[in-house]
Amino acid sequence: MRPPLPLFACFAVGLAGVIGAGACERYEPPPTPVLEGLAGTELSDPKAPLVVDFGKPIDPATLRVKIAYDDTNVEGDLPDEDDDPSTDLRLILTHDDDDGDHGGHVDLDPSGATVRIVPDGALPVGPKLVLLIEPGLTAADGRVRTFRTRIPFSFRVQCGAGTRADKLTSGVYFLLLDVQEPIGSQIQLFGSLDVDPATGLLVGQFTNADRNPDGNRCPTPCGSEDACRLLPKAECVAPSTRAGTVDEHTDFVPNPTPPTGYSFFVEGCAADDPSGTALVTAPATMVVESPPVTVAGLTMTAYFAPDDKGVMRATGSLVADAVSLGGNTIGPGKGTMTALRVADAEVPPGIPQPPKPVADGGTDGGR
Repeated sequence: MRPPLPLFACFAVGLAGVIGAGACERYEPPPTPVLEGLAGTELSDPKAPLVVDFGKPIDPATLRVKIAYDDTNVEGDLPDEDDDPSTDLRLILTHDDDDGDHGGHVDLDPSGATVRIVPDGALPVGPKLVLLIEPGLTAADGRVRTFRTRIPFSFRVQCGAGTRADKLTSGVYFLLLDVQEPIGSQIQLFGSLDVDPATGLLVGQFTNADRNPDGNRCPTPCGSEDACRLLPKAECVAPSTRAGTVDEHTDFVPNPTPPTGYSFFVEGCAADDPSGTALVTAPATMVVESPPVTVAGLTMTAYFAPDDKGVMRATGSLVADAVSLGGNTIGPGKGTMTALRVADAEVPPGIPQPPKPVADGGTDGGR
């Protein structure tokens, strides 16, 4: 709440009044949202609800909330604020009394002045995000907030003191995510990792990998409906055929382009021990346009070690807070993963690179 008008302002108002010099009323602002726990623009726990204090009780029917990626243009406009009708927000969560909840829900404190915004899964670590309170928010006293409120925020990975990662080198890795729940499936990814050996901090860009569509690679060319795989033997297979091992990476090419392709940003930490390197990623969000799939709070844990030929390989696990299909959450996810460091000479072209660090020690959030 803003402080009362100063004494000289009260005196002036009294002199200007037609009826005597009555008492000067305190200025009462409309609801003013404050995101609790912010240190600058950073929060510490991507799995915790966002707590917003409005300073006074609100009418919950007038509360419209969005959490989105903070994709501003050079003029500072969000995608739904610019002059291009084809651009829109990359939404993570919405709450609207008319449209309901999507990607999470909102709980109102009994005081009526504070809400907890609870996403279905952990919010992504690394990218810049924004909390939007839309115009029309009304206090119990009738005062209305007439403009959109933006509160930018983000989460950053912090590795432990003294962590080093000399053994896990920067480069391209091929990953197989064998999903067990909620639906059995396999996800193939190329991951371009940038590892800081002095701190263990890593950033990566993970990109969908599809079977190579060139059917002429096989001795007998494949038809248009099939793909040629050369490992473990040359044959024509359906493009959806799972890979048997990560050594089959040469049969795959990156596909970052929607609607079937996708690419997502990841941060994490790596730590050497005498035999290899342990790695854990912070929660990330993977979005596929077609079919419409969203994996929220995707976290991977793996251990890398060289094989008898010196090739870095990994086994590990993955979990996800929520998997959504067609906008409907079907449950949490879990599975196993394997990975292999792709030799530089075998890296296919077109793999997106992770964002470069910025001056404050973070990244540009994958944008």
